[in-house]
Amino acid sequence: MLFYLSFSRLKWIQIIHFEYGGRYSTKGDESQWISREQRNYAIMMKDITYAELVDKIGIKIRIDKCSKLVISYFSMVIFPRKPTYIYDDGDLLCYLADVNKDHYRSVLHVELTKDVEQIQGCEQIRGCEQIRGCEQIRGCEQIRMCEQVGEEDRGSAVVVSNWLNTRVNDGSMNLYSTEPAAEDELVEYVAIDENGGMGEDIEASLNVDNSGEYLRHEWDDEIDLVGGQVFRSKREIQDLVEKGAHQNCFNYDIMSSDTKLWVVKCSDRKNGCKWHLRVAKTMNSDFFSVRTYTKMHTCCRATTSTSITKRRGTPRLVASVLHEDYPGVFETPAPKSLISMVQGRLGVKVSYSTALRGKKQAVSDVRGSPKESFSLVYSYMYMLEKMNPGTKTYVEVDEEHKFKYLFFSLKACYEGFQAMRKVIIVDGTHIKTIHKGVLMVASAQDPNRHHYPIAFGVVDGENDASLRWFFNKLKSVVSDVHGLVFVSDRNQSIINSIQEVYPLSKHGFCIWHLAQNVKANVSHVNKKTVATKFMECAKAYTEIEFLQLYGEFKRRYPAAGVYVDKIPLEKWVRCYFPGDRYNIVTTNTVESINAVFKKARNYSLLPMIDAIVDKMIEWFNRYRNVVKETSPSQKFVTRVDKKMHKRCKDAKLLTVIELNSLLLEYKVIGRDGNNYLVDLRRLSCSCKRFDLARIPCVHAIAAACSGSSEIHELHYLCSKYYWMEQWTLAYCMTIYPVPHKSHWIIPDDIRALFALPSEYEKKKGRIQEARFPSTGEHGHRRRKRKRGHLYSYLDGDSSDE
Repeated sequence: MLFYLSFSRLKWIQIIHFEYGGRYSTKGDESQWISREQRNYAIMMKDITYAELVDKIGIKIRIDKCSKLVISYFSMVIFPRKPTYIYDDGDLLCYLADVNKDHYRSVLHVELTKDVEQIQGCEQIRGCEQIRGCEQIRGCEQIRMCEQVGEEDRGSAVVVSNWLNTRVNDGSMNLYSTEPAAEDELVEYVAIDENGGMGEDIEASLNVDNSGEYLRHEWDDEIDLVGGQVFRSKREIQDLVEKGAHQNCFNYDIMSSDTKLWVVKCSDRKNGCKWHLRVAKTMNSDFFSVRTYTKMHTCCRATTSTSITKRRGTPRLVASVLHEDYPGVFETPAPKSLISMVQGRLGVKVSYSTALRGKKQAVSDVRGSPKESFSLVYSYMYMLEKMNPGTKTYVEVDEEHKFKYLFFSLKACYEGFQAMRKVIIVDGTHIKTIHKGVLMVASAQDPNRHHYPIAFGVVDGENDASLRWFFNKLKSVVSDVHGLVFVSDRNQSIINSIQEVYPLSKHGFCIWHLAQNVKANVSHVNKKTVATKFMECAKAYTEIEFLQLYGEFKRRYPAAGVYVDKIPLEKWVRCYFPGDRYNIVTTNTVESINAVFKKARNYSLLPMIDAIVDKMIEWFNRYRNVVKETSPSQKFVTRVDKKMHKRCKDAKLLTVIELNSLLLEYKVIGRDGNNYLVDLRRLSCSCKRFDLARIPCVHAIAAACSGSSEIHELHYLCSKYYWMEQWTLAYCMTIYPVPHKSHWIIPDDIRALFALPSEYEKKKGRIQEARFPSTGEHGHRRRKRKRGHLYSYLDGDSSDE
């Protein structure tokens, strides 16, 4: 098969690869070249003659001109392998045409000989006649080949059997031409068999300068850096270069890297790629600037993309992508979504663990690593107070400056609590970082049953020392006064701390947690029904109602009755509670807040506080907008207004009998036929709903709406905490976030304060993220897997369940 090359302008370009410093070894019928050097040489020539080839090789390997060379090669089409020697231009032409079916050519073997006279004689005999003879032969072959191709291609088809050169080591193809080709001109190889048929087309691209020298294709790295460009940190420029390397398919090696310098070069620099970047730290500053930069590459993307040493995705790479789409945001997509996001953006696939670490790294970049969170905690709290004047913050460390406790209460929250019902729900939830700890939350519930956190704390656990510290700091924003009520689970440390720090307050238990404990003390019954019946007893408004319900409960579930009798009634029964508990009988408010901050509890200290402050900003702004959109004529908060709307309709159907018009006392006959005594002056009704919830019951509304009543505005019968005016006051103040640490201005005395991370125990596996049961609350038992009768028989138990 003959090979033709068709293009408009051609010029000779010769690239020859050779080995030097070896010898031949014969084993049987075959010879083998044994090389003493672990590298090949390459030369490029404008013309292809034997004399110039010898001169070029001599210059390349730096030998004396008096020394003579013997050049040979293994033929790609003759077996067994024996060396074929090149002594003149004709032999050289045969070598160039000797390729296998894949267009691979043998590498030349160069030996140094002492037979100087013999070689010199050969050269004098051959001389210029051999060159002219080769040129005549070559010209005739070109004419003959053009005639075979046809008249239409006669001007563009030439023989290329002696122009096609292939590097043996890496399989890359080098081209020889006879006329100068335009830069980046497409060259088409046409394979023509002996019958004139067209073979497989091959495409290549040449880049040749005006002098005919071969040039490698240059392309831009598209990072768009400029000399003198300044970056805030070394990490910033490293992330930018890493993303650019993945996007534009090139590799780089780090030549130098320290606190003041970062130098990188292209991984293909040994093959002539000049891309490099040098970044250094500016004097008397933390900024880094670009000092030297060559943006153009000459390496091959095809080789880089398939290299086994190509750069892989890192957590830093994932974090840099997140910073582009979610700047300063902690709530980012799940790791599964991040895998496809990075693949689509940068063309690199990362593992699930890499995506997860990158997600956490993005959070650390905003507020620092876990270690930095502790060291910056004093500065952060200073900025929190500066952005929100009046905010109370406290940090406690031990003798070794290791972190112990933290407390903060925003002024907007504890000032707004003055317009709230005086009931505080307290509970703790576990932090899921390696340093662990407990996040303490003291929260109220606004009249529209929304969460209203007052203060937060971070302690080492729910023990006497830490909770006593937390309640003492809480006392700086919420005073110990009569009428104050606390609701919590039965954690003994909480009970002890409240009794010690808030002796004037009243303390009640969460009936939901008690119901879970009651369930665990019964068997062979429906436990869900037991919990429901217990909560009905706890919510009873009147004593007689409670005695009836509780008596029936103890008869049906005697084991549960024995357990409940150990708990004082005033701690869990609504009608016996000595203070104003309103409708708050559980710690559901704090439990819901814990669920809101479930993801935030996986963050380090400062990002977690950031997430809390951001959520408070969101809630305050949302409810301010609700107030703004509410009609001015609405007197009650929305939830109470709906309840009053329904009760007014039902009250019109009740019979009201006046008992004393001066004292505003009435008897109301209910729909159940019972008589209810209503005292509007004392805001009381014998059903006790009016007394305990502080919202007029249907009987009180019926009495107030009777013709003899002097009450003209129902909202005066309601507690002021349910009025729209009070609700507006609770959210009137603005909460401001803490800016990025690059914008902090910290006094020297605050900057000198620091805290070290608390000690922790390293454990294998992932950190537990499921909820821990509270004190006295039993976790869910795992249900045993049911097995068939065959397994029961083998176990020796053939009875049915």
